[in-house]
Amino acid sequence: MIAILIDAFVKSTVVLLLAAAVTLLLRRSPAALRHLVWALACGGVLALPLASALLPNLRLAGWPRLDVPVSFDAQPDPQPRPAVPAARRVAIAPEQSSPSSATVDEGPVRFQLKPDWTAFVVPVWLSGVAAVLVLLAVGLARIAWLGRATAAPSDEAWLVLVEELSLEIGLVRHVRVLQASGPAMPMTWGIRRPTILLPAEADHWAAERRRDVLLHELAHVKRHDFLIQLIARIACAVYWFHPLVWLAATRLREERERACDDHVLRAGATPSAYATHLLEIARDLRAARATLLASVAMARPAQLATRLIDVLDTRRCRDTLSPRSALPAWIAAIAVVVPLATLAPRVAEPAGLASKIDTIPRVPAPVFTKQLVASDTLRGCSGETRHSHTSTSIENDDVSISFTLGNCTVRLSSVGKFEFNDDFTDIASLANGGQVIVEVDYGTHDRRLTVRRGSGATLERTYKEDGDVRPYDADAKRWFAETLTYLFRRTGYMGEERARWILDHHGIQGLIDELGELSGDYTRRIYYQAAVESGKLDAGGYERIVTMAGQTIDSDYELAEFLISVAQHQPLTEKTQAGFVTASKSISSDYERHRVLTAALSRLGLTPAIEAGMLDAAGDISSDYELATLLIEVNEARPIDEAVRPAFFKAANSLQSDYEHRRVLDAVVARQGTSPAMLTDVLTSAKSISSDYELAELLSKVGGSYVLDDALRPAFFAAAGNLNSDYEHGRTLLSIVERGPMPRPVVLAVLESAKTMSSDHDLSELLLAVINKVQMDDTIRAAIRANAASLSSQYDRGRVFEALARD
Repeated sequence: MIAILIDAFVKSTVVLLLAAAVTLLLRRSPAALRHLVWALACGGVLALPLASALLPNLRLAGWPRLDVPVSFDAQPDPQPRPAVPAARRVAIAPEQSSPSSATVDEGPVRFQLKPDWTAFVVPVWLSGVAAVLVLLAVGLARIAWLGRATAAPSDEAWLVLVEELSLEIGLVRHVRVLQASGPAMPMTWGIRRPTILLPAEADHWAAERRRDVLLHELAHVKRHDFLIQLIARIACAVYWFHPLVWLAATRLREERERACDDHVLRAGATPSAYATHLLEIARDLRAARATLLASVAMARPAQLATRLIDVLDTRRCRDTLSPRSALPAWIAAIAVVVPLATLAPRVAEPAGLASKIDTIPRVPAPVFTKQLVASDTLRGCSGETRHSHTSTSIENDDVSISFTLGNCTVRLSSVGKFEFNDDFTDIASLANGGQVIVEVDYGTHDRRLTVRRGSGATLERTYKEDGDVRPYDADAKRWFAETLTYLFRRTGYMGEERARWILDHHGIQGLIDELGELSGDYTRRIYYQAAVESGKLDAGGYERIVTMAGQTIDSDYELAEFLISVAQHQPLTEKTQAGFVTASKSISSDYERHRVLTAALSRLGLTPAIEAGMLDAAGDISSDYELATLLIEVNEARPIDEAVRPAFFKAANSLQSDYEHRRVLDAVVARQGTSPAMLTDVLTSAKSISSDYELAELLSKVGGSYVLDDALRPAFFAAAGNLNSDYEHGRTLLSIVERGPMPRPVVLAVLESAKTMSSDHDLSELLLAVINKVQMDDTIRAAIRANAASLSSQYDRGRVFEALARD
């Protein structure tokens, strides 16, 4: 790892110094070109380690490497090593005389060591990476919160201006505009959904300042500056120890702002006026430090002096870069990074032993004899390594199973049908012409048993140790029984049959004891599932088995398969609910947890308490799609009664996606027989939907399908009051008017809600619909006149009063 870091440090230094030299030569060129050079440099230093790992190495003498030898004197242990008992060893070569197994070293020995710097350097490097990434994550979380908590501008002129300027500069992506409730630095963020943030005082800006600020921010969006800044921040995280990387990120930020200033000035802005805008915005507005880490702010005071000089410099080149004109820079960057990534240090030939250590007598190498432990259990195969491999193949009656752990390999292969004895410790029968071979390769020796069918129904066994035929005695039988048990416990082979036998002969406690000996999530799941499907467990046994499965099965898929089996085959009683919910909560995969809860909630006869517990477990699903789909399935499967309703809407309110939130509430609204209390909860939950479109879609369905009685009316109009878009607000209120005859209180509530609409066209269309659809009285007429009087358009106001006069 240290070699990788040093290699990356040297290569990134070359790239960054080259980028600095190129930008120095391009100091009279457009800022957009210099920004591209720094962006390619930051991306290049990130790509270097990956390219070095993937591309073939070109060895180069003199390339830096780390080699820090440390020498010291050490006194050898004068005590002899204990000899291996003769009864417990087998000589490898009997014809050779074996020297004494006790060896005494004489004289001091100097050792040459290479200290493990990785244990110190790597944690320090990872700590630095984590610190920078945490700061970046805080910034991203801050702007994500701003995106949810900040509303669109109330003045629709901003939206119109954004569309006009986007068309002017050739920006095809839709840009969302938000306006803070207080002072805020104009800034932009977002990759798929770019967003521009404006301060509250922006409504009072002159038209020229509005245009210049939006042009600057839209230039950031068009140039993908937010994405490039993220790449630069990640490069700073990986190379936090490299000062040139931080310098490159700073230069990248400066050239980015100059390039966007050039966009504004090329669009026709007056340099002196634009400089005044920058100065006043930087003086009056500030961005939170956390936000600056992950957004693209318009004017930072630290950069302002040089930017103002550049803005007022009429000799500067302000050209922009097209994709075609940027292509040579990309080609040049690839031509630098790829060859540089292939360079590696040339490994020197090892020097002679005498040149490295001059006073060390060679220590005689001890001769070890090959040992075969008398009991020779398979426990020596476990715990040596975490790396294991299992392969199983069953075709018709032929079986091939192999399990490898460390240096040990256990194999079972058979030809023809065979059966085990009752306790699965021996072969009981074989088909004509069949055979079973069980062998264990311990790495240093092996054992093998071949079972064939002899004359009649007798079985013939051939037992070998290291290729030599040995008697099939009591020791061999114990070894064979242990080997079969070892294989069953680690592969899951014959798991269902063996689990049922254990339950029949040793009960639930015997199976629980056996579960502690199993290895692998698949094997554990087979035994747990066999226990559940055996029908031998009482309610306490089910709860115990389900709880243990949640604690011991790490694989989300295997645990989900087991819990689905439980939900499909066994009644979920109050006794088993706690264990089931706890086990389902331990599943980290949203998809697998969705599968489990869908299987459980689809069962008939669930008590409200169990259903509420399942929905509580669903609330931890982080995927909005999976959670929304589950809630829709629950709503379709059964009515949401009073006991379940709080848990259902608690889960629905945890949805971050406005689309998925609306999709769940839509399903409740569309269900036949939805109670007024459910509809009230739907409207209360809808208030947290921030998207005007999604909220209007839901409210239009409610208003067009249900009568807004005294219970529903306050919640409906409270949700409608959250709509910032006059078009969506008007569309929602029109759904009520066009539904048909309305009670007088509903008409007055519609007209009261309409008072917040500022669009003359949308308000006048609503008032005309009310005049045409509603039975008029003096109170309603007065409310219509009050709304019409607020219309600033004489044309729209005249239309409303004319229709009112005709009615």
